[in-house]
Amino acid sequence: MTGIHLSAESIPEFLERFLGFEDGVISGIFIVLPRGNEAGRTIMVEVQAMDRTDPGGRGAAGGLFGWKLVRIVMRGIIEYRLAETRAYPLQVLSDGLKVGSVDGFFVLDLDPGPDEWSARAIRDESNSYSKQYVVSRLCSFEVLDGPFI
Repeated sequence: MTGIHLSAESIPEFLERFLGFEDGVISGIFIVLPRGNEAGRTIMVEVQAMDRTDPGGRGAAGGLFGWKLVRIVMRGIIEYRLAETRAYPLQVLSDGLKVGSVDGFFVLDLDPGPDEWSARAIRDESNSYSKQYVVSRLCSFEVLDGPFI
């Protein structure tokens, strides 16, 4: 799969394009963990989100921006923590999501909380809001028109 590779410098533009993914909806999480192949360890997260580059207004429920399916692909997984409980569902990203870079790795935080955020916060058990994250060597994304579920 081809996509747009993120760099530490391009992260703010990526997040701004999709309005920080606030109220985005996760429609899929795919995990590939080949034995003995760290570079091949991949997690793909599909998120339905509004895209500032797509004018909305189409159809009866049209809005300012159009909805897109964004595939975020994390490759070379170093660590991850993904869980869903009845009390804490993972599907709707009420606080959006965050992407950051720390020590040469990418951090995808699916539960950043409403407060100020740092990519280092996921390792601070006493102070971290997030319990849903992925740390990887590479991060890319692609944008599709659907399917929406």
